[in-house]
Amino acid sequence: MITSATAPRRASSLARVFRVSVTDYHRMGETGILGPDLRTELIDGEIVEMPPIGHPHAGTVKFLANLMKETVGRDAIVAVQDPVWLDDHSEPLPDIALLRPRPDYYRNGHPGPADVLLLVEVADSSLAYDREVKLPRYSRAGIPEVWLVDLAGRRLAIYRQPTADGYSEIRTADDLNAIALPLGSDVHRTIDLETLF
Repeated sequence: MITSATAPRRASSLARVFRVSVTDYHRMGETGILGPDLRTELIDGEIVEMPPIGHPHAGTVKFLANLMKETVGRDAIVAVQDPVWLDDHSEPLPDIALLRPRPDYYRNGHPGPADVLLLVEVADSSLAYDREVKLPRYSRAGIPEVWLVDLAGRRLAIYRQPTADGYSEIRTADDLNAIALPLGSDVHRTIDLETLF
């Protein structure tokens, strides 16, 4: 048997590949092709199975979501692990989405980039995936701000000013006791995250 030290070629380099649209992805869920217990998200037309959620990740998401809800009140909707439509082939599940208020609470459609004030990804084993796969797509879609909570590194990275090539402003929050929440130019609120890690 002959093996190669190089990575195998992707099928897309040799054959025609069909990407799944968001509409098809939803149909797959409705018909049971994607079972109710299967956690997936759609990225660039590819269905990605999400790993099981561990205790530190789940607890951090609960902590942040509850603290954000207390802080923003009725000035934003806090969504936890709900879909956000980025384009016709991408509908990720960010850990937390801070959304513009809407009377229907997004019952009539998933939020899109114009509805998002902030996305938060909590990363333990998913750090590389969140940083290298999801964040560039958030930036390309025009999501104004993303927080990446690195549990192992015990740091909060804040990404702002989206461009087609990625976020042009990236900083690590050194002082966690007064992080500004992006709620619009007329609403100024900070959140105390000193006990985040």
